[in-house]
Amino acid sequence: MNSWSRSGGRLAAGVAGALVGAVAVLSLQGRHAPPEPAPKVRLGLTSNDDAKRSALDLRKSDGHKGTILLAWTPGELPAGSERIVERTPGVIDATTVLSGLDWIESSRAADGTPIDSPPRGYAIPFEIAIIEPKEYAAFVPASERTAVNEITSGEAVMAATEANGLRGASEGLHIDLGERSVRVASVVSDVATNGYEALMRGPAPATWSQTNRFVLMHIKRASARRAVERRLEETLEPGGVLRLRAEGEAPFLRYGDAVMPQLLIKANFGEFAARPLPDGRIEIHPAWVKANIRSAVLPVLGDVGRVTCHRALLPQLRAALKDVAAQGLAYTIDPADYGGCFSPRFIDRDPGGRLSHHSWGIALDINARANAFGTKPDQEPQLVSALQARGFVWGGDWLIPDGMHFEWVEFP
Repeated sequence: MNSWSRSGGRLAAGVAGALVGAVAVLSLQGRHAPPEPAPKVRLGLTSNDDAKRSALDLRKSDGHKGTILLAWTPGELPAGSERIVERTPGVIDATTVLSGLDWIESSRAADGTPIDSPPRGYAIPFEIAIIEPKEYAAFVPASERTAVNEITSGEAVMAATEANGLRGASEGLHIDLGERSVRVASVVSDVATNGYEALMRGPAPATWSQTNRFVLMHIKRASARRAVERRLEETLEPGGVLRLRAEGEAPFLRYGDAVMPQLLIKANFGEFAARPLPDGRIEIHPAWVKANIRSAVLPVLGDVGRVTCHRALLPQLRAALKDVAAQGLAYTIDPADYGGCFSPRFIDRDPGGRLSHHSWGIALDINARANAFGTKPDQEPQLVSALQARGFVWGGDWLIPDGMHFEWVEFP
């Protein structure tokens, strides 16, 4: 099976089963290209609100102690954050999670059958969370704590969607990550991995040049949330910003919680093999691009010519822009200031970081010059509402605002 050419449509049935069974959580320019039907993706639930409730119900049904709270900041929290949190009144316990991007060079099933064989020079992006198993196990459903507790060196616990939908193999799978390899010891729900493709025990690999550090904690009562916030804000550099999320406020308690995790983006829009380039871009294998990326002339943006996005997103984006036009809001978008959709690269073009979701062609930048990253957003509120109603999240609400950015988070 050549995963570098997998498309979202071919994965839909397997992904639906994995998500429903595990916890059923979500997730430039010329002539109009011939229309193609979007992949029919069925994830069991259709909204983030449903996903939040499912994740909350799964955790609460196990008799978790207190409320789970997530704390993260752009980049990573200071190394001593876990200890600070644990010393805060009202906090029961805490654990630190490090996450980063790895690359699958090959994989094989327990019986030796090849699973992933990307072409020479290409590899598959693979998002991993590094945990302390005995601590982290307290934050997953009771039925899955043993699997997490028993992770040993060289082993991984894999998310259900990854195992059943993306890899097509589970226990005993051997994954070659270049300078090291891991064996999949067991499979747990997507909620247990918090949307990461796999969990591994620490320390973080020496090959990771960038990590994202966040803290999970149990708090006894809501008032402890403000106390934790004050303590952690004192540790940040001037101008630093902090995000706290309680269970039920987001489907996954993880770094960058405002967008869907790479796991579910791959499940919905397909998985590619790629190779990093020195300038912070990535070169995606042409087979995936040919199968999934399309160009079309869309309402409101028509003056820029062909808009290039993922084929599954184009109907959704077309409908959103039709809504904008129908509501008399076309004037709020400057076609000459359109910033693009499909752009395969790392976030901030940093080869040590995570992949931008523009790499899948599921995010677009509009009114770009007037909404530069990190500046006060300047988008018409009615425009934002119209796009949000069609399943897009707006970057202007993020910790560090990205007011030009609108990204897929669900199919309406």
